[in-house]
Amino acid sequence: MLGNWNTRLEVVWSSEEKAALDAAVLLTQRSEHASYVSDVLHFLYQHSGAHVVMICHRTPVPGEMKILQILFQGKPYPTQATYPLAGTPCANVSRHGVLYFDSGVKDRFPLDIYLGEYGIESYFGAPLLNASDELVGVVALQHQKSLPNPHFLELLLTILSPSLEAVLEKVSSPTTA
Repeated sequence: MLGNWNTRLEVVWSSEEKAALDAAVLLTQRSEHASYVSDVLHFLYQHSGAHVVMICHRTPVPGEMKILQILFQGKPYPTQATYPLAGTPCANVSRHGVLYFDSGVKDRFPLDIYLGEYGIESYFGAPLLNASDELVGVVALQHQKSLPNPHFLELLLTILSPSLEAVLEKVSSPTTA
């Protein structure tokens, strides 16, 4: 009996959001395709409104991440840069899990020069973990204003993360690194 149902816990998704959630599930079924990471980035760009979408993975150097792929305004940005985690929002994701700053991210992380250079105000990041629950990477969505509907973004990343984690485990394994 549901006599004490808490209506505040009920989430109602729009038909567009439901279609995007279904599409995310279908997308995970293509995780073996060579274009999968790129496909996920484009999907997240399309459904998040984020200015920048990127997937990074840990390097063998402690405290360092490497950008696997990045979309800047919907277009691939050609970089394979590495960067130190210290002083970045990604460092907080690696310590605390899913993280959303709706505004002021460039001011909170002044050591992350990129955020200031591109006027990034909003940040949504999620950790990507291996089978041992160790951080293998981060998926991050960044924008110059608040990202709409962070709860929806979190659900999308909950759907997409396991397949991204599997891809990153392959990229990070000693036989492929």
